[in-house]
This record gives sequence, structure tokens and C-alpha cells, in this order.
Amino acid sequence: MIINVLFTIIIFNQQKGALLDLDTKKVNKILIRSVNWVGDTILMFPSVRAIRDIFPCSHISVLANEDVAHLWTRFPFIDEILTFKRRKGIGYFFEDFKICKILREKGFDLAFIFPRSFHSAFQIYLSKIPIRIGYKDRGRSLLLSHGILREEGLFNVHRVFFYRKLVEVLGNDIEYYSPRIFLKEEDRASIEKFMNDLGISKNRLLVGLNPGATYGLAKCWSATKFGELGKRIAKRWGAKIIIFGKADEKSVAQEIMSIIGKEDCIDLVGKTTLIELAAILERCKILISNDTGTMHLSAAIETPVIAIFGPTDPKRTGPWGNGHLVIKKEVSCSPCFKRICPGNHRCMELVNVDEVEEVVNKKLMELL
Repeated sequence: MIINVLFTIIIFNQQKGALLDLDTKKVNKILIRSVNWVGDTILMFPSVRAIRDIFPCSHISVLANEDVAHLWTRFPFIDEILTFKRRKGIGYFFEDFKICKILREKGFDLAFIFPRSFHSAFQIYLSKIPIRIGYKDRGRSLLLSHGILREEGLFNVHRVFFYRKLVEVLGNDIEYYSPRIFLKEEDRASIEKFMNDLGISKNRLLVGLNPGATYGLAKCWSATKFGELGKRIAKRWGAKIIIFGKADEKSVAQEIMSIIGKEDCIDLVGKTTLIELAAILERCKILISNDTGTMHLSAAIETPVIAIFGPTDPKRTGPWGNGHLVIKKEVSCSPCFKRICPGNHRCMELVNVDEVEEVVNKKLMELL
């Protein structure tokens, strides 16, 4: 095969990962298989930007499911976005067949597979991309040309470093970047009009609340406490409280609104695209959130986050960057990483409104 002529592959100490020795100028087409969740997608941005540094002249495509594909439209270090739908049943196989056909026709030289699932590796394997880099767990070893050893310590580092490890197969001298969303002026102008239509002036203090969390009710602080906190913030600071979330979290938003009052609160749950959400978050002075994708989106456009953690570990998935604060109770069963708490939810129940309000007030005094 032509790949044997183009690349010389050298494998070093597996404990440190495989090191590829290749002529980067001969890598014409690169595929990035994106992860499937909003927060993780944002946290892999620094690694993809580093790939662009290494391959400045290559055509870089991203393969992403339609739930997160819109995020990549505001990431200027790639050339193309390929999308697929996450289907169930027989539709699952037809979607894979369609995607694999497209990928084979495009003739990629190299693929980085950021998800750890068997399916993502199998999808790229069927696409006949000669160099396939990913973590070699979950029975994926035979599907990868270069499987990276997932060392025990990688579970205890932040996801930014976890994804960066895949790029270090090309060398350790890689620039460090922070996750960033690069909004366009048209995004800001559109949101400005949206806010004006809602009667919110440009100078109005906005505070965001994100009371939900995808795949994890155990990660959620109670709606009653979010509501009481929002009510206090609105009263003390004259702030407009904006509630964010997915459409299926509507009942939570309504409960919070009933406590804060409609005059001081706006329900945007399920009403924005990811880019619109980012643009509104940029207008907010702070975001108060559970451990969820919106938290990472806020950090990526540099709006300070006050994050409430319970069953998950902020060392792994906390908001990235300076100026963010994490509230977490040290209880014996946390972090457990369970989606549903089998006990009394102590890790979240012990976080009271008074202490979160104190942190919020200090942060707002610092910012205003």
C-alpha cells in the first residue's frame, strides 16, 4: 500500500505511548472523530488546535454527531464538518454504512479517534483510513493502527489532558491551549436583537442558572435551592436571572421561575442553539451551574462559572481556566460517578443556599 511509502512508523515504550515518525507535509487529509457530548467536545478543542499546528497545510475534517456539530462551526482550525445522526435499531447500521462510504471516498491519510467507544473505532476502521490513533481499551486494539495505552493515572487528570495524550503520539513539544469558542460578530448582533425584543437593555446585569445535567440526576442541585438563590441575587443585585437547559428540563425551569418571579427571570430552556447559548452566556456576568456541558461552554467564552459538584470530580471535569469557582462537599461516597444516587444524595443536599450565595456575592463584587 502507498502508506508504507509515505510513513515510517516507529513504536517506542508502550508505557509512554506510541511515537509516530512521519513526514507531516505528506499527510494531506486528516479526520478527527469527535466525542459525542457538548462538554467533552469543548474540552477536546485544545488538542485539535494542536493538530492544526502540527499539520498547518493539511485538510482537517471533523466527524461529529448532529447534537454537537454546530459547536465546530465556531472553531476556525478545521476545514470541514461531517455530521451523522445517532440512530437506534436498523437505522444505526444504515447511518454507519452511509458515513463509511463518504469517508472512504474522501481518502483520509490519518484519523484521530477521540471517543473511547468500540463503535467509534469500528466506524473508522471500516472507512479504511490507514493510520488510526485512539485509546486501545474496550476491545478496540485490533481496530487501531496505533493504540495508545490508557494508563491508570489518566483517569485522574482533567479531560483536557486526557485528550491531549492522543496528540502526544506525534511528540511532546505541543503547544498548550485553553478550550475556546470563537463567536462571530453576527452571533453577537443576533443575540443583541433577541435581548432587545425581550426588553433587556445592554447594561442590564445578567446572571445565568443551569439547573440540569445531561446523563445524571445525581449531578443536580435541587430546583428549590436554585430558585431561592436566583431570587436573592435578583433582589440584591437587580439582576435578570436567565435559566438555561434542555427542552426536557422545562418543568425544572418552571419550578425555579415560580420562586424567583417572572419579572426577574427568563426561561430559555430548550429555546436556543448551542451558538446562541454561547452568545447569551457571553452577555452574562456569571453562570451558576451543575457539572454539565453549559458549564464548559461558559468557561470557553470566558464567562466566570460557579460550579456545584457532587458525584463527579472537578479535577477531571471542572471548568477550565482562571476565575471559576467550584463548590463541593467532601463526603465519603463522593465522587461515585453514579447517575442516580442510591442513598440520600448527601454530596448535593449538604450544599446550602447561604454558602452559594456568599460565593456569588463575592464574585459579583469582584467583577462589578
